[in-house]
Amino acid sequence: MLAALPWTARAEEGPYSNFLVGERSMGLGGAFVAVADDVSALFHNPSGLASLSTSAYSGGLWAFFEGRRRIENGYRTDLGAVSLEHSATLAIPSFLGGVVKFGKRTEDGVRPHALGAALMSPFVNEYRFVAQLNEDTAAVDRIEVRHADSARWLGVSYAYRLRPGLAFGITVFGAQRSVTHDEVELRAREGTTDVPAGANIARASTVDISAYQMIVRLGAHVDLAQELRAGVMFQPPGLDVGGSATAEYAKATTGDPMSPMTAVDLLRDDDVGYNLPTPWELRMGLGYLAHGGELISIDLSIFGPAGSEDDPQPLIDDSTIEYGLFVPRKTYRRPALRGAIGFEAELTEVTPVRGGIFFERSSAAEVLSSDTRYVRERVDRVGVALSVGIRTGGYDFAIGSSATLGTGEALAPVREEPFGEVGYVATDVRDMRIMVFIGGGNHAVRQLVKSVFE
Repeated sequence: MLAALPWTARAEEGPYSNFLVGERSMGLGGAFVAVADDVSALFHNPSGLASLSTSAYSGGLWAFFEGRRRIENGYRTDLGAVSLEHSATLAIPSFLGGVVKFGKRTEDGVRPHALGAALMSPFVNEYRFVAQLNEDTAAVDRIEVRHADSARWLGVSYAYRLRPGLAFGITVFGAQRSVTHDEVELRAREGTTDVPAGANIARASTVDISAYQMIVRLGAHVDLAQELRAGVMFQPPGLDVGGSATAEYAKATTGDPMSPMTAVDLLRDDDVGYNLPTPWELRMGLGYLAHGGELISIDLSIFGPAGSEDDPQPLIDDSTIEYGLFVPRKTYRRPALRGAIGFEAELTEVTPVRGGIFFERSSAAEVLSSDTRYVRERVDRVGVALSVGIRTGGYDFAIGSSATLGTGEALAPVREEPFGEVGYVATDVRDMRIMVFIGGGNHAVRQLVKSVFE
């Protein structure tokens, strides 16, 4: 049914992650901070690792089934307007983690200490736009935009169960984020009697940022009743530990009507400062497990701001180089919300079915009806997820799908004259993304290793 939807919608990526982590969390739509009962708790709520009954491992893969985005009349010049459209390229971000339990067993047979490690890709956003406007053969405007933004987190975790139903945990991630944005634009006009060569301008710009941060996640959970558990996770602002940024700009002008000659401008900034902040996050949740095995889980996340309207942050510090038409020179993020509701039921004793609904309120700055500078899209989104699993002998595998839909506003560059200054006007942005995922884990690592050797 989701694949058959005829419209598309654009959701701003993030705020700071756009992939679900863990096979159970994926099926619940991300409503997992209170449940946190598998290896993916390393990401969602590290305190959950302390309550695992045995050592365990887990892994998962995601792949785009379908993805489209459309910026309505996103490129406008004196030759007219054309929409920018993109179909998602294949991306297979992953999650792989493991936990070792140790310490003296308590009365219920659970060891109170847990050490874990995980490698994951919580964020990937790639797209490419190509658009061209023609006026017979007398004039051509063409633009190509390529954008790639991805993150990889490597983390270690420790958790301690103070008593049954009460645990605390911490995960420290080393996070790498890579952002590359390339634009190439050509504007050409047929020559006149005075200027036989015509007037042509070719422009190319590149922004390349590689950032490294330390991100800490603190978690706790408590059983409020036999069937009811509460969880909380707090992430302070990320700490920059290194990185670099490079900006390049090249412009070639041929046959300028006012001065028929060729001029080339080449500019480059190396190893300059940058701003890719990861703000604080507070995540809270409740999980209700009925006597029949049914589960209902609710999550709410609050993301802190980054910069402000009065104090926007430059993408690259002290740079006068042009970034391109679709890169914000300065920007800020507002506080944002994300919520999810998930359920789990058992078709049979070994076949769990999970589903979830989630929403996200954009953190992007306000998009004005017209502006002299570019700001990123401001779009809210909603999504659904559904999975079917097999749970037996300590194993828990699931396969499922998630879909996100949204709509919002963006800024489209406008040139009223062939070689005039660029302004921006608001336009609609829409996106649709459908993904398939497969994940699984095992709570009996020793048994698996033994069987492999046998």
